[in-house]
Amino acid sequence: MAVRRLIAALALLSLLALPVTADAKKRHIHKPAGIKGVVLNGSCPGACAEPPPPEPAYTGPVTINVARASDGLQVTSQATNDGHFRIRLKRGLYDVSSVPPNPPTCEPTPETVCPASGAKTKAIIAPCLTGETKRVQVRRHRFTRVELHVSNTCIV
Repeated sequence: MAVRRLIAALALLSLLALPVTADAKKRHIHKPAGIKGVVLNGSCPGACAEPPPPEPAYTGPVTINVARASDGLQVTSQATNDGHFRIRLKRGLYDVSSVPPNPPTCEPTPETVCPASGAKTKAIIAPCLTGETKRVQVRRHRFTRVELHVSNTCIV
């Protein structure tokens, strides 16, 4: 008789424990959100073809900066060398930028034309590699796809 009561008590306890663990698992399951994408090399090597070939992924070092669009406060950044990135973020509106680290400067020569840097001097020294910024909306439980570019503006 005592054995039957013990078995019945254990069965009752195991049944009571199941909903608690199921609820605990249910509360912790959520899909992450953020951005994922690629940084493309927007430079045209040599003479550009018509129609242009697909842009390859940028293979140099680049940093992906993420700032809130509302106040410009930087939320996070991630360095990449292969041009691909994936960053978890809360839902919201963000400015996502590709920034090449320490870009080389452009010094004008007969073969190179430098971009305008705003200086009114004869020797314009401006960075050759420039990144791009895009405004991105991150929705709940989704990763938003982003394509950014890095271009060498010293190549004509």
